[in-house]
Amino acid sequence: MKFAIVGAGNTGHAISAYLADKNAGCVLYTRSEAKAAVIQENGITATGGLNGTYPVRATARLDEAVNGADCIIVTTQANAHRTVAEQLKPLLTEGQAVVIFNSNWGAMEFVQVLGDDIRSKNLVVAETSAQLFVASSPKPGQVNMSIKAKVGVAASDPAQTRPLIDRLSGFFPQFQPVDSIIETTMATTNPVIHVPITVFNLARIENAQPFTFYGEGASRAAVDLIVRIDKERIAVAKAIGCEIDDVLTGINSFWPQKHDNLFDALTKNETYLRAVGPKTLNHRYLTEDVPFGIAPIAQIGRLFGVETPYTDALLAYLDHALPAELIASTLTFRKEDFC
Repeated sequence: MKFAIVGAGNTGHAISAYLADKNAGCVLYTRSEAKAAVIQENGITATGGLNGTYPVRATARLDEAVNGADCIIVTTQANAHRTVAEQLKPLLTEGQAVVIFNSNWGAMEFVQVLGDDIRSKNLVVAETSAQLFVASSPKPGQVNMSIKAKVGVAASDPAQTRPLIDRLSGFFPQFQPVDSIIETTMATTNPVIHVPITVFNLARIENAQPFTFYGEGASRAAVDLIVRIDKERIAVAKAIGCEIDDVLTGINSFWPQKHDNLFDALTKNETYLRAVGPKTLNHRYLTEDVPFGIAPIAQIGRLFGVETPYTDALLAYLDHALPAELIASTLTFRKEDFC
């Protein structure tokens, strides 16, 4: 089976090394010709969940990456999903699968862009409910990574979810079916965790002060806000027909070590403790997790009459504190999207 990886950031590095370890055919696409050249020449050296140096084919040409691929894995940030879908649309061929890591309404945006091509080309569009990898790439060709025990996956056509998982099971045994691409996005816990901790550490971030995001940044007050917003996320999900886990249950499903409270789950997990805090406001914990994670909770809540006072208060503060372009969104929601 041949894979194309679109996006050579932290996750793109991790998936490429992971698939190379499994002897899968894989091409990594990056917009940077310099980055592609480094990876093409030196491969990717992985530490943590994998240890070794893996040869990886890399290119700065999207058409070259996706040509002949059975499965295209999109690892860009959420604010690039619509653009990537538009770029891929004329390149996709019969029977290809597109899997977005991870969610943030990526599959919905791909469906909107690809339209009738999904049926006419027999395409599969799917997304994961969480990142399979916790990864950090300090420079091109290097990645430190941990691998979660399981993540949910859904296709835009629910009838295609199980066949897709079966098709990918030899490479991704961690994939578990969930009901819909609405559930995969509503189930993702990253925004609910990242944004409150980021807000409680804005002074550190603006001053580019080094700190560990969870070990030093996850105060009890921040965790309390996470819990309150998480309850609103669950209520909104229930209103649109999704039964999802709370943040603590979700985290406990990812890792062997279990905790009975969220503060311990965030501050005593060895993988999380290695995560460093942002050194700029132009970071995905804001640019991705606010417009594609936190804001939709409030937006969908209003559509379905669910009150979200803590989410609303957080968004009101961020709207005043941050430049509008930093948290701009390409998303639009209608009630019929959820029926």
